[in-house]
Amino acid sequence: MICPNCRAKVGPRDTDCPTCGVDLALAAALAERQALASIPARKDSPYFADVILPRFGEYLLRTGYIDARQLEVALEKQMRLEADGKRSTLGQVLLEMGVVTREQLDLASMQQVQELQTTLKQMNQRLEQRVAQRTRELQRATEKLAELDQLKANFVSNVSHELRTPLTKIKGFNALLTDSALGPLTADQKNALEVTASAVSELERLINDLTRFSASARGEMTLHPTAFSLHEMADTVVRSTRSRNGMREVEIQSEIPESVPQTLADVEKIKWVMTQLVDNAVKFTQAGGRVTLQTEQHGPRVRVLVRDNGAGIPGDRLHELFKPFHQLDGSTTRRRGGTGLGLALVKRIVEAHQSNVSVESEPGRGSTFSFDLPIASG
Repeated sequence: MICPNCRAKVGPRDTDCPTCGVDLALAAALAERQALASIPARKDSPYFADVILPRFGEYLLRTGYIDARQLEVALEKQMRLEADGKRSTLGQVLLEMGVVTREQLDLASMQQVQELQTTLKQMNQRLEQRVAQRTRELQRATEKLAELDQLKANFVSNVSHELRTPLTKIKGFNALLTDSALGPLTADQKNALEVTASAVSELERLINDLTRFSASARGEMTLHPTAFSLHEMADTVVRSTRSRNGMREVEIQSEIPESVPQTLADVEKIKWVMTQLVDNAVKFTQAGGRVTLQTEQHGPRVRVLVRDNGAGIPGDRLHELFKPFHQLDGSTTRRRGGTGLGLALVKRIVEAHQSNVSVESEPGRGSTFSFDLPIASG
């Protein structure tokens, strides 16, 4: 195939000429129109070459083929013809008025097509430049966000490390006091130390969460998969959660049967995930509510589900759940505490196991968080 514009060879799948860059479809149309224009037309044949050209009259005026008065008269005549039910192009009207020749109209229409093509290419080039510029800006913004995330992770790591040292001392002296190693205690003093010990345990848990998150943010999360029983793990999680949340009057139970197949995963990390999801469910479930651990087998995988009948989450806010350092209730007067790292770390641990965390929720009816794990072979 030959380019109609520069006569260079083009491939059957080329849309633009690789040599001159012309749009091959438009160039072919122009070449065809030029060829037809060289054939004398019958004087009584209608002119339709301008039917697809936008604002053809304005182009003829701008390029000097007609003047403003001629255009005005031609447009008025075209409107009268349409009112009488006779459709006619502006070019046909101008021909009948004797203002231009058919050859002039053909030449003008080809020139306008070329002008439109040039304008379109310029617009495409500007658009491509803008897209490239926005892409570079987005890339820089992404790199900046990654840098900030890394700085945040390093900060969290440093802070958690510095907090652990004084916490260890507080924990140690609290244990000595509780054991009466530093002298006898009154009943009130023992109660106060129990409250302190509980607060120390909560602070230690938060520091551990910070440490886990900073490690995962730096890409230092390592997995040690082993086969284990979800039934036994769920029972352990339920018992420990009950002991921590005994005063909340929320029923916590496992419906995972002993017969559920063993799964292959990092036991410590999956136990932490299950504990986090159950704790989170308890936190957002009112007194008298219920939190349940369940499983479903789907082929070679087992799905773990944590259901509650608590407050629920609006659908338009589900995407916020797994953002680090983010709370759905971000006010200073929020009723439920936390660092906003729990679910973010849950997501990272589950994804490290080649799985995903799913959430189904309805305000006032509760939520279900779930993820699946592979069944251990053999």
